[in-house]
Amino acid sequence: MSALAAASVAAAWAVPRPMPAAVALAIPVAWASLLLYVPARAAGWWAWREVVRAAPRPEDRRALGRVLLLAFALLIWGLDWGLTDSSWAADELRPDWVRDVLRQGFGSGWYDKYPWLHYAVLAVPASAFELADRLGILPVGSVASWAGQLALMRVVSVLMAFGTLAGAYLCGVEMIGARRAACAPLVLLLTPLFVYYGKIANLDMPALCWFAWAMVAFLRIQRGGQLRDYVWLGIAAAGSVATKDQAYANLALVAAAAVVVNAQQQRGSAWWVRLGRASADRRVWAAAAAAALATVVLHNMVFNAAGFVSHIRLLATLGDLAIVPRTAGGYLGLTGLSLALLRWSLGWPLFALSAAGVAGAIVRRERRRWLWLLVVPLSFHLCFTWVTLYVNDRYLFGGVFVLSLFAGAACADALGTVRWRRAPALAAAAALTHALLYASSINVMMSLDARRAVKAWVAGSTDAQSVVGLVGRSYMPRIDPPARGITLEPDVEAVRQAPPDLLILNARFARRFEQARAPEGRALLRALEDGSLGYDEAFRYRARIPAWALLQYEAPFRGAGESPLTNLDKVNPEMVVYRRRGG
Repeated sequence: MSALAAASVAAAWAVPRPMPAAVALAIPVAWASLLLYVPARAAGWWAWREVVRAAPRPEDRRALGRVLLLAFALLIWGLDWGLTDSSWAADELRPDWVRDVLRQGFGSGWYDKYPWLHYAVLAVPASAFELADRLGILPVGSVASWAGQLALMRVVSVLMAFGTLAGAYLCGVEMIGARRAACAPLVLLLTPLFVYYGKIANLDMPALCWFAWAMVAFLRIQRGGQLRDYVWLGIAAAGSVATKDQAYANLALVAAAAVVVNAQQQRGSAWWVRLGRASADRRVWAAAAAAALATVVLHNMVFNAAGFVSHIRLLATLGDLAIVPRTAGGYLGLTGLSLALLRWSLGWPLFALSAAGVAGAIVRRERRRWLWLLVVPLSFHLCFTWVTLYVNDRYLFGGVFVLSLFAGAACADALGTVRWRRAPALAAAAALTHALLYASSINVMMSLDARRAVKAWVAGSTDAQSVVGLVGRSYMPRIDPPARGITLEPDVEAVRQAPPDLLILNARFARRFEQARAPEGRALLRALEDGSLGYDEAFRYRARIPAWALLQYEAPFRGAGESPLTNLDKVNPEMVVYRRRGG
């Protein structure tokens, strides 16, 4: 009997036991964190070494340390927004897209509408979850795995946001010296675009990080420029474009500007002689060679040439984006809209400071070289906005970065005024306070997002027999057991065939149905409004935002529908729940 008992105990221990969910998730998260640590540590060490070289006195770097602490607080706040088996953020990269790169071995003709580079970066943490799936620890397609992967992809954006702020600081050192250089990254940080995209797994922050370091090199070239500065300009510019194709428009005229700046620094009286010497300068050729080589490497052309060609072909097939007619009036209106978006992205006080910074560069002879930075927004406007006849706030991130540098210079000037002229310093402090409230508003909206309240309401109003229908696949809350959630196309017949006990609608997103070519969505909205579908409104909610959260007063957040000019208004949409009559 004792032998049988011992055998039964051994057999029981031999049966695989399910791993606790928390442990199953913690294992790949720990692996992914270790995999990220080495490249993040190396990049951070290199960036900080550049900061120390530019600002060797510790007291000059303390302000940057405070800016980075504030950045940590603003970027971590709201990182968990929409961490479900889908994303609430428009155009956020999906974990399964990243894993496709891994499964194809970074080659085999892989391509997407976005370039290869940042997929390869995100494949580092994603590989840990792929391994956990193969070892049977955590299914890679589970909700927990998806949320963990997306969270770590967002952490990569946070890390690259810190790299962007370090680049902005070095730009500030080049412009106004190390003592008040922290004003530049502070202004950039206190913009809603930076706070939002700095924690979302879109490509905008990674592309901006590469761009920021290209601007560091460009500013150094303006004051003479060593060979390494030219080489780094080529590499960083290639990295930005290899992260997001649109970045080419920010940098298209910067290369020509660098040659002209070089010509201004050459000896000789005739302009054509100086330009010829600049064109033959080995530093210029080194920059071109570095950009070409980096483009080949960062687009993975050697191992995936077919995928790169397919990517370019895909870009050529993308639809028409035009929002204005191709007329003189259309071009003029688009220019005004771009200026309005830059104002909206910065807020009135910082926009005024940036204008003051530009005016100071015009007036003060020693600062006029800064005006070359304005080539960036001009280049984007000519090479993308006027070509596609479309503009969006995040597309102007390069221009926002440049204007932040000018605003930082004006802020530094104001804070450096003598004691008996405190008005400029007080005005700068007031502008920064306004900017803090303005930028942190997006975090408040994330924390109070209406989808959280809808999820809680549904959980308290359903049981194991309840079926909850989600109209559309985008920007919807996840329905957890015991209720069963199903996704429905915006169509009356689809609802009638289901038919769910509750029907959830994102009212802001649903406005798209009214402009869509297909009539099914409009018919569904009318049937829900007049009750002919057999559903009555049971719950309507949009979180009330505190009065101090100043971003809510901007036009995109006041309207009932989505704005085509920003994705920030997709945070905290109005949500409506309908209950089936008699259900």
